[in-house]
Amino acid sequence: MSNDFMTYDSGDIANVNSLNYNLPVTFTQKLCKLTIKFSLSQFGSNTFTNCTGVSVSQGGNKSTWTIGPSTNNVAANTGTAPTFNIANSSTATVRLVPFAGARAITVHIGTLKLCNYFNVNNRNMTSSQNVKLLPGKSYTMTLKFELGIQLAASNINLTQNGCTTNDKNDLALLRWATGNLKSTGSTNYIWAPSQTETGYYYAFNKLYDGSTGDPCSKLNTAYYGTGWRTPTKNEFFKLARCTDKVLTNNGMWFMNKSLGIFLKAGGVRQESGAGTNGAGYTDHGCYWSSTPGASNKGNNMEFWNTVVNVGDGSSWFGYQTNGLLVRCVKGNKQ
Repeated sequence: MSNDFMTYDSGDIANVNSLNYNLPVTFTQKLCKLTIKFSLSQFGSNTFTNCTGVSVSQGGNKSTWTIGPSTNNVAANTGTAPTFNIANSSTATVRLVPFAGARAITVHIGTLKLCNYFNVNNRNMTSSQNVKLLPGKSYTMTLKFELGIQLAASNINLTQNGCTTNDKNDLALLRWATGNLKSTGSTNYIWAPSQTETGYYYAFNKLYDGSTGDPCSKLNTAYYGTGWRTPTKNEFFKLARCTDKVLTNNGMWFMNKSLGIFLKAGGVRQESGAGTNGAGYTDHGCYWSSTPGASNKGNNMEFWNTVVNVGDGSSWFGYQTNGLLVRCVKGNKQ
């Protein structure tokens, strides 16, 4: 027995007053506890549903467990996870054999639905640094779910158009919607589920019904939370510099060709305001900013071929009555 060890946790041997046999066994190592915490702070309803198939791996060694109500401490290897509801900041704890060295920890989620709308299925989330789990210690790993696209400055690599370090640092503070804005009625808007879907057209600083207001403020808060807005002219200037100015698949990538945002070249509804179709110049991408222009114009970002311009438009493109596309953003205005 001298070369082997048994693991224990203080809770396993609590209230034990005596042993029936005096065996030459020594407990030489404790387990550690790892608590997984889900955070849904960016969602209005803070609701998880249908979360199954959750597992954690550390250096290739895997333990699986179900995540249930926060009143349960669920041990490893308990089998198939049932369907259940889990509230924001709910937790589940697994006991692990600690490893000798520091390793990255990966949590895999098989099935997860957020706010009964967004599916986050078959996802791996890995810690950004290696962690050494020590015997007898407790640790918490928080999985934070947020909607949209937010890149670290180091991942903004489309610098061919004069993208500066300041541009990258400022853009890293913003979170962009993954699709263009769409209206589902007077109270709730959504964004297109795909970056390559055109979305709807809006007049400058107008809601879909023609009344005055930032259309991004109408995003359904139960799905997206609050704080979304139309980008400013200055933010579009920075975005316009961080691209390679290459029109591909009827659109253009900004910040990064795989991790960044892809804006569709959906054209303009000339003097027609809000609508779902009828756009001309569909080889152009035209997106409203929130910054007014001269006279009856609005500042916008326009791109085509190998050109990206930001301004109120030397041509008729910038007239406030035109229907342009909108991509919402979140973060302090720049």
